[in-house]
Amino acid sequence: LELTPEVASLHDDADLPPRLRMTEWEPLSVEAGEAVPLEYDTIERLLSACRLELQTLFGYTAENRGVGITGSVSLVELDGPDVVVKLEGRFWHQRPTVLERVKNYIVQRCPEVVDVTVDDIESLSDEANVDV
Repeated sequence: LELTPEVASLHDDADLPPRLRMTEWEPLSVEAGEAVPLEYDTIERLLSACRLELQTLFGYTAENRGVGITGSVSLVELDGPDVVVKLEGRFWHQRPTVLERVKNYIVQRCPEVVDVTVDDIESLSDEANVDV
């Protein structure tokens, strides 16, 4: 896998907590409207691409962490046609907005997905929006 400088800088994360390290999943960059299959590997790769495309939402870059954005999103499981994710850390946007943006990204590329939810409904509260 050859990474662009922008993507490579996101992988220079040896000093970061594990939740902010980019995954080893190669980003699956497809245009909205294309249909990819609903498979665990495909969703992991879509989520990896989502982290790059919507990077201002998350704390995967030094610039974002420098202003206190430390939020991360990770795949928990596929529950039939539902994708379950975990949100951790501090986000600039409200957590329901972050979840909605991630959902839109995934559903536009994998129309078999019925819903994208969080593993813990409390993680959508303002109280959960803290650095961990």
